[in-house]
Amino acid sequence: MSSLIFLAMLGGLNSLTSTSAGAFLTPWLSRSSSMEGLRASVDFALGVMLSAVAFSLIGPNLVDAFHNPALLMLVVGGFTTGVLFLVSGHALVEWSSRSLRLRNNPGGTARLMFAAAIILHNFPEGMGAGSSMAGTRLSEALVLQVGLAIQNVAEGALLVLCFQSMGWSIRNAIIGSILSGVVEFFGAMTGGIALEWTMRALPFCLALAGGAMLTSVMMEYRERAREGFPVGAMRLLIGMASIPVLNFFLP
Repeated sequence: MSSLIFLAMLGGLNSLTSTSAGAFLTPWLSRSSSMEGLRASVDFALGVMLSAVAFSLIGPNLVDAFHNPALLMLVVGGFTTGVLFLVSGHALVEWSSRSLRLRNNPGGTARLMFAAAIILHNFPEGMGAGSSMAGTRLSEALVLQVGLAIQNVAEGALLVLCFQSMGWSIRNAIIGSILSGVVEFFGAMTGGIALEWTMRALPFCLALAGGAMLTSVMMEYRERAREGFPVGAMRLLIGMASIPVLNFFLP
């Protein structure tokens, strides 16, 4: 195993472990006294995702691309691919779930769409996690890894609750949430393999992850507003400050 693939695997294991931690913590987090904290952690996690996009996945390469047309094409191409990946995957799931609507089960369809959005974005997010470990400086990679781990804990818990609301047992819901982390692990390995071929793929892989994560946040923000549960602005802003703060403490 090459060093690049090994480092990418470490990034994937971080994502898998943090997602699994959130899944196993769900029985405790889902107590009535903890639900408000869980909702707050989701808002915070959305801010972390936006922060990761701006300060780790896309922002640095975009700044470097101002005087480098080839790099700009890679960043724009990766970002566009990430957006299209999530939008097309979301549309495919929505199309395949129309039968649920015909059975007058819009709530089940909404929960399925929510779970699908998280799982779909895990693959390109994993690519970002693996690519950052394999292709960037350790200090930069650690900042992103910590940020991703924070939001993965919230995602892991949310998926368990989502699966339970669809009628799954707690055991099966936890297993399903952990498997979503496995998706992220394979995304990380895919990023490592791509960098094994050529390090020029790094900006593309990072931008792809950023495009998918940004699209995921926008979809969640839209759905929350539609349902009358808007994202808490202060918690979102605190999450957005996470990556700069981590950059300060992990130079």
